[in-house]
Amino acid sequence: MVPKSVSPFERFVRAMALVAVVAGVVWAFEARFSRLADRYAAEETISDETRSLSDADRGELLRTAEDLKARFGLELVVRVFRAAVVVPELNEKTVFIGISTEGKTAKVVLPPLAAQALGPDFVGVLERDVLAASLATAQWQKGLRAAVDFLEQELSGLDAGEKK
Repeated sequence: MVPKSVSPFERFVRAMALVAVVAGVVWAFEARFSRLADRYAAEETISDETRSLSDADRGELLRTAEDLKARFGLELVVRVFRAAVVVPELNEKTVFIGISTEGKTAKVVLPPLAAQALGPDFVGVLERDVLAASLATAQWQKGLRAAVDFLEQELSGLDAGEKK
């Protein structure tokens, strides 16, 4: 309880100090949970059981994922497994790229519209010529980035009006 001898100005200053403290706490919580949400979203996009992807590789993949989302409305999901590739349940706007480092296999799943637009051989080219070849030479990180970049380039070509 505030003593009666406190002036109106002092009451105002105390009230503003209390508001500033509450605003500071709200801001701190928002900043903390915003970073956690960003990290969770990045983990949903890229999961690496082997922990072999560098920060630069992750950053490039995340930038490409953001670009695919912004330009084409496609979600990118990349999973690096030690053992067999496990394809999660996907929606009609999700591109899945899975790699097994020990099994040296890769699996690419495109949404139906993207698969139709890119042609029937596109997934095979990514799996066989880009990803499997890079797994055979133990350069799968470069192959993964190349596959995602190639996908984006091909989609961009379609967007620019080039026909398959």
